[in-house]
Amino acid sequence: MEWINQDLTYMLLKKALDVCLLRHKVISNNIANVDTPGFKASKVIFEEKLRAALNSNSNFSSKIRQIKPEVVQDNSPTQREDFNNVDIEKEMVKLSQNTLYYNIYVQLLSEKLEMIREAIQSK
Repeated sequence: MEWINQDLTYMLLKKALDVCLLRHKVISNNIANVDTPGFKASKVIFEEKLRAALNSNSNFSSKIRQIKPEVVQDNSPTQREDFNNVDIEKEMVKLSQNTLYYNIYVQLLSEKLEMIREAIQSK
């Protein structure tokens, strides 16, 4: 079934699910360290890279394979005395948003695979 890895929709949804998983781990780590003095929150960079690949004039499907999510430290200033920059309310919103995205991507992938199954069975 190597042919399915050539499908652009499948490839994008698979990568999006992987990014959601990584983002969940990063956000969970930020939340776990909300009271750790000097801790700096991290975030996942992916959508910007995807947008750049979409805007490039080269072969999009080959660019998709090369895009990797990146975990970077958020060096935004903090108002806290312990120099920790984790905002628990923002992190909880990000976690909820990420969960929604994950559920949407799972549903879309399930529908994609169902279409493929129906196409195979109709032959």
